[in-house]
Amino acid sequence: MSSAKSEGTARVLTVHRYYQAILDRYAEAARPYFHQVSAPAAREMLRAGSAAAPPPRDLPELDSVTDATVAGPGGPIPIRRYRPTGPVAGLCVYLHAGGWIMGDLDFADATCRRLAAGTGCEVVSVDYRLAPEHPFPAALDDAWAVLEWAATQGPGPLLLVGESAGGNIAAACALRARDAGGPPIAGQFLAYPVTDHGLDTASHREVGGRNWLLSTADMRCFWDHYCPPGVNRDDPLVSPLRLADAAGLPPTLVFVAELDPLRDEGLAYAARLAAAGVPVDTRTDAGMLHGYLGAAEVVPIAAEALAQATAWLRSRIKDGEG
Repeated sequence: MSSAKSEGTARVLTVHRYYQAILDRYAEAARPYFHQVSAPAAREMLRAGSAAAPPPRDLPELDSVTDATVAGPGGPIPIRRYRPTGPVAGLCVYLHAGGWIMGDLDFADATCRRLAAGTGCEVVSVDYRLAPEHPFPAALDDAWAVLEWAATQGPGPLLLVGESAGGNIAAACALRARDAGGPPIAGQFLAYPVTDHGLDTASHREVGGRNWLLSTADMRCFWDHYCPPGVNRDDPLVSPLRLADAAGLPPTLVFVAELDPLRDEGLAYAARLAAAGVPVDTRTDAGMLHGYLGAAEVVPIAAEALAQATAWLRSRIKDGEG
């Protein structure tokens, strides 16, 4: 348990015991932080961490899980299709986390399985191109190509889900769809999304220096990989919070973790949408760190959050069919 200043007021910040155990193990192993290593090394760190974790238990039964590709601007885009049992209610394009530089189809496999079973949607997970080898707009262009393809697949409404950097890409896809006149998006669920390059919010000041799985230094490194010199970081497709007009965007659900440097920019984006008349729901989970939906199997708060998200997505399917 530690204390910090927030907006001039001291308050106690308490990390959930599940995450405190992880932080303690990382400290004992002298595990480097993402900003201290190259992008390939960061990818290997993520893969090694995932491989060392116990395999998921009690995953829901699905009709099928298949790998495929979609034609994209840079070549075939790998996707993974999660088809639920029973009638398919809609189609959900899912964009993984990883700071635009890491992550793949395996990284969020368990979450995608739970989303497919819980929503009744076919979930399509996108293995978009990664920076720094492929900076902006490569990841966005890949996601957009899959979204356009998904709109032709049917049946039912089309949804967007993104976590962290994937939330940034999902928000950008929703902006592009609005401005292009389609495809129509029935709803977007953004989990602890990256929405701005400023790195100057209260949550960055409060927890960004603590290296609680994600730090401000990590984010600065990720931004430098994704948006090298020559990329306009004020472009709303890069920093969605900087959009001039949020009207006409799809209904949105935003989840943030209390102890996440990205907390305040996620909430600010939700507020920007709500002020423009976009239906918005938010949730802030105490004691949670960045990426907490991945702990749904072992952390009750994360399980409750994922259940709320699937219920919200189901409601968007119903409304989208109306």
